[in-house]
Amino acid sequence: MTLLLLLAVQCTGCSTAHETSRSIQPTAGTAHLLSSSPYPSIKKEIDALLADSMFPPSNIAIMVVSLQSDEVLYELNSRLLFNPASNQKLFTAAAALAFLGEDFGVRTVLSVDTTNGPRIFLRGFGDPLLTHHEVDSLAKALSALIPTGRHWKLSRDVSYFDSLYWGSGWAWDDEPDPTAMFISPLSVDNNAIRVTIRPGTAAGEQTEVATSPETKSVTIENAGQTVIDSVLNHVRASRRWLERTNTITVTGEMHPWDSATTKIVSMWQPERYTTALFAERLQAYGVQVEVDEPGPISATAFEAVSHTRRVDSIVAYMNRVSDNLSAENLLKILGAEQHGAPGSAGKGISVVKEFLGSQGFDTTRISIADGSGVSRYNLLSAESIISLLHIMYERREHFEAFYNSLAVSGETGSLSNRMKGTLAQGNLRGKTGTLTGASSLSGYVRTADGELLAFSILMQNFLGKVTAYRQLQDRICVFLSGLRRASL
Repeated sequence: MTLLLLLAVQCTGCSTAHETSRSIQPTAGTAHLLSSSPYPSIKKEIDALLADSMFPPSNIAIMVVSLQSDEVLYELNSRLLFNPASNQKLFTAAAALAFLGEDFGVRTVLSVDTTNGPRIFLRGFGDPLLTHHEVDSLAKALSALIPTGRHWKLSRDVSYFDSLYWGSGWAWDDEPDPTAMFISPLSVDNNAIRVTIRPGTAAGEQTEVATSPETKSVTIENAGQTVIDSVLNHVRASRRWLERTNTITVTGEMHPWDSATTKIVSMWQPERYTTALFAERLQAYGVQVEVDEPGPISATAFEAVSHTRRVDSIVAYMNRVSDNLSAENLLKILGAEQHGAPGSAGKGISVVKEFLGSQGFDTTRISIADGSGVSRYNLLSAESIISLLHIMYERREHFEAFYNSLAVSGETGSLSNRMKGTLAQGNLRGKTGTLTGASSLSGYVRTADGELLAFSILMQNFLGKVTAYRQLQDRICVFLSGLRRASL
């Protein structure tokens, strides 16, 4: 059922050339003047929460709708476009469930050619959650099937995706942050590596550095030092990302009594890194193998071993912990499955829009640039997010998977430490979103009467830490969870 919202904005007292000398100062707490609600008590309560110096100068949009009655309970700036951050993942999840289905399998395949070779082919179909433990299991299974006395060559096939490794509008200086990992159909450990740093036993000693997984495919440059006096330069791990290498650098200082610290760093060319890990694990199981040039699987090769992961498990992980690689890979999988390989972000975005259009959604009123929300080019409104939440609520065949993929307030994922000890704990299901200067929270919450509401709160253009803005989101959601119709 389509939601309709009429918003009338009247401009009075507009300045002219004769009024340039008049100084007009923004007044704190004026955001509520544009809000509307059919219930004065709801308007009064939420407006009071917004009566703060945060709005303006920052921007906020809110929309709350009853899914039982389609009634708009509260709205403020609901048609204004905002950067949604990771609320963009809601759209990727919806399209993936609708077009691929919950049980669609995302595979990683090892094929063997004993006629022209011998050669092993490793082909990835975009599994974003493959771990190095699963790589080890695949290598072990393959080693039991092929003769270890022969010398094998290992080729990777990454033809399922295009070669663009980042999304449109991503910031170059986010590297090597693991949330700005490189996109590949052949991935492992979220295309990042864990670097654990321990102090030496005495002053003057180097720090001790270990990676997980252990691998020869990265180089460690350890300049970390153990000191007794004050630590002025805390230990950190990075990668020589400007040089486009997988050289891990460790710098800074630790006390001998400090606990170990673990940093996560993105990996350059993750398909090469993943292939190298496979080769190392095959060698550990007695297979003589060397990595060869990439190429398509030969016609005489046969599938030997594979690993499959269901789409619903990827969607659940993506939404619960806000995983960017899952979102970007799902977007390209959508493109490949609906419009043919290689999958691309452009093809995937067209599929998302096809889904939205089939549900009566006006896609000309939004901008989609990637699957995860990392791009600053994404633009959504609170009204558009509510429309999506409403669409998924009415698609009963996928609503349970969609609803259960969201983080639970006070309990799981990106909401595990929020709204604890309130009526919202264990009740609200939501998708968080965070970028520098932007924060969002959208999802579902039940009132004290059990009425299911859809809500969207978008904030942007603020300075400083996000904490106060998240706390305001939480207070609004706790208020919604305590609503009773009898008291409205």
